[in-house]
Amino acid sequence: GIVDEMTFTVAGIPATKGSYRIVGGRKHGRLVADNERELPWRSAVANTIRRQWWQEHPNERLPRRKDACEIDAVWSLLRPRTIRRAHPAVKPDLDKLARALFDAVTDSGLIFDDGRIVRAALTKTYCTSMREQGVRSTIHWLDDEPHRREEP
Repeated sequence: GIVDEMTFTVAGIPATKGSYRIVGGRKHGRLVADNERELPWRSAVANTIRRQWWQEHPNERLPRRKDACEIDAVWSLLRPRTIRRAHPAVKPDLDKLARALFDAVTDSGLIFDDGRIVRAALTKTYCTSMREQGVRSTIHWLDDEPHRREEP
């Protein structure tokens, strides 16, 4: 049957999708991420999704689903020892955390493209120990049948 939800947790220091710069000149250069942690983090997220999919659905290929979906994500960030504030209302920016996550979910092959995400509930929170750091996310696929009203 069709799975309509998947929750996964990735431990580690969450990375952001930063800016890119051209290295090696405009003509033959290549784009390089400003944040060198972005690609390893995206790989960790994508690999976690793939591993979990195959554990939960042995012998099934990743669906590369094209239907609309919603994503809930909670990033747990280590509170610096000297910080007393309740909320991590500082960098990393929530939108950049989300962009790295959405790209990683696409990289995993679970969804066709992050343009399929139509709603996201995003939260960043402090945690107290290094092993609590990471992201916990749920993807929920939406029924893509238009709900037509019967004409009287």
